Amino acid sequence: MKKKVEFCLVYRDMWQSSGKYVPRVDQLKEIAPVIVKMGCFSRVETNGGAFEQVNLLYGENPNKAVREWVKPFNEAGIKTMMLERALNGLRMFPVPADVRRLMFKVKKAQGVDIARSFCGLNDHRNLELSVKYAKEAGMISQAALSITYSPIHTVDYYMSVVDKLVEYGADEIGLKDMAGVGRPVMLGQLVKQIKEKYNILTSSYSITVIQDRASP
Repeated sequence: MKKKVEFCLVYRDMWQSSGKYVPRVDQLKEIAPVIVKMGCFSRVETNGGAFEQVNLLYGENPNKAVREWVKPFNEAGIKTMMLERALNGLRMFPVPADVRRLMFKVKKAQGVDIARSFCGLNDHRNLELSVKYAKEAGMISQAALSITYSPIHTVDYYMSVVDKLVEYGADEIGLKDMAGVGRPVMLGQLVKQIKEKYNILTSSYSITVIQDRASP
């Protein structure tokens, strides 16, 4: 049997690079139809913490920008996704719980389908409300593991985090290898165990696929 392979287009470093490489809203609107026309992507990263902060620095309204950026993908049936930093929400420092809760409702209203949430410490407690709030808002909750390499960060270690994330109700598990240090064998074993234990989608975000260097 032929196996269906779906591709995800993730914009990451683009939002955090020097200003001359950061796209304006009008440029995003211009490139969106081209991405749709390719016909190969089932998901597209559309916004997150750095994206919205850059919008503000540029004097653009993030709410307007996100709506205009996701609209072509929504109309084409391509799911859109965003990055969320657990306790920090879209910022680099903690956000009150009521603000975080409202954020997911706003994201859904803007047209964003998937909330990809991560904690740089892999503390599942920091992701519990992210999962809850995303699902309450009608979004797909993707809880991501921050991948690193050390004697402590074993398959068993990550599976202990996965167990809690699934318990919280996460729809998907992401492998976020932001520094590109994950060992292929370990990552392969981890994905295998997740799939064998849970009927859940796993997504990988590795420097071998994209450059993903978001700070915890």
